[in-house]
Amino acid sequence: MATTKTATIAHPTIGPVTGSTAKEGVVQFLGLQYATLVDRFAPPALKDYGKQNETMEATKLGPQVLSIAPNADGEFALLQHTLEYDRSTLTQSDTEGLCLNITAPKSTNRSLDTSARLPVFVFIHGGGFVVGSGGYPQYDLARFVRLSVAEGMPVNAVYRLGGPGFLTSSQMRKAGYKPNNGLRDQRAALLWLQKHISGFGGDRDSITLMGESAGGISACYHLFSKEPLFKRMMSMSGTMLLVPSTTSEVADANYASAVQALGFGGEDGDVETMVKMDGQELVVTLTGTPALPVIDGEIHPGSFDFDGIMNDKTSILGQQWCEAAIIGDCAFDGNIQGLRLMHRKKDIANAFCTSITDSLGPSDSGTADKLLSAYGIKPDLADDEAFFRILQVANDLNFYIPTLALAQNLSKYMKTYMYRFNELNPWEGPWKGHATHILDLTFLLQNFNKYLEESQRGVAEQFAKDVIRFVNGQDPWAAWKASGESLGKANVLGPDGKMEVVEDVPEKVGRRNIMLELAKEVWLDKLNDALDAFMKATPPV
Repeated sequence: MATTKTATIAHPTIGPVTGSTAKEGVVQFLGLQYATLVDRFAPPALKDYGKQNETMEATKLGPQVLSIAPNADGEFALLQHTLEYDRSTLTQSDTEGLCLNITAPKSTNRSLDTSARLPVFVFIHGGGFVVGSGGYPQYDLARFVRLSVAEGMPVNAVYRLGGPGFLTSSQMRKAGYKPNNGLRDQRAALLWLQKHISGFGGDRDSITLMGESAGGISACYHLFSKEPLFKRMMSMSGTMLLVPSTTSEVADANYASAVQALGFGGEDGDVETMVKMDGQELVVTLTGTPALPVIDGEIHPGSFDFDGIMNDKTSILGQQWCEAAIIGDCAFDGNIQGLRLMHRKKDIANAFCTSITDSLGPSDSGTADKLLSAYGIKPDLADDEAFFRILQVANDLNFYIPTLALAQNLSKYMKTYMYRFNELNPWEGPWKGHATHILDLTFLLQNFNKYLEESQRGVAEQFAKDVIRFVNGQDPWAAWKASGESLGKANVLGPDGKMEVVEDVPEKVGRRNIMLELAKEVWLDKLNDALDAFMKATPPV
């Protein structure tokens, strides 16, 4: 007699819900809609289930939101390795895509203990706010749950991307549409969990929010919420300092570009036309329009810079209600910025040298010379080598230094832990032999373990077990603390299977000291602005 691969629970606020038990050791409730949308630009409204008598089927992935890349192949290309999966399971929807996937451990062979109070781990995917889906196979949390010694309940969250997620303007606000839809969606998902997760056996008072890249940026933004949204936070290769703040004036300019790209007339009726036009055509046409959070005084409270974060001048409300944070980076996160610069590789060294020198100006020409010399960048450097070294500059200013800045801020108010990921990409391609962007997440979620070298599998499993302890309110490793001139500890993962908690200084964690030295002459914000001036001619990651 065949064993059934489903399990049904009597949820107290939703009604009967059937999940899938097809994967060993877990029950997965897939495609649970957490919010509804009147149209593609409307604010999310928490799903009202009413008095539901019919059983809700939650055994298959729900639709993903509109995206220019409807599958995982783009991220596989960056990782230089693929996973087999059924691409037909990744459908898209304009207004029905705000869904959650809940993965919980089985308490017996088939059932779920809904009386348990398991800590909840919420994952927000990256993708530069334009691509990605919680349904991608590399984000499946079943293996992470099975590895858990102290059981937990991971959740994948889906949010609007691209134009529907972040396009805004004075015209759109006049029509009643608020900015930052993608972030509002994420906040709605967290509020949904506070309301409904206990019915699945989760603890609403023990939620850990984790994001990678754009998801890490998102997690940082949610620290500015007045109301508590989670108890712990984990930011992987992404902070609020990764992207420049977008003002309403810049948003209006981006909107004008969007209207022009769509071939509209720049009139009040354009908003209504964008609401009604084909959604896939909209997101594809707006591929070149920046999709970034916009300062609105609410979700995005104001401009961020190194001075404000490092010197505690920026008010982070989450300091009052978030108890602990993990922050980390990969040794070569900067490779992701290659997506923005690929079409500029020809004569890129000369362009970079000129841009940096002009941006820093005559008064800091000596610093410009030191920067270029330290990274080995000369105007006549070969294109491929210059491209690589410019990405190292981007790595240090966009990823490494921001982790130090954020840790310096948060460690004054909450337990803060740092990791430095140095395991090398083992797969054939241009990034083989480098600790590249997204690789830390690949190790954490366990889905590529059989393709890793044996020593790397050990690092992956230990990293996951450490994070599981953190989710359960325990110390994953020694805390990071800023005290005078000395820094705290960082957990260094790799290379070659080595794991060690050491003082978080560049020479001990495999990072460059260049920007920290240059910052003694020119403040980090000016250095960052100089890099941004070179990068801003292309769409953000």
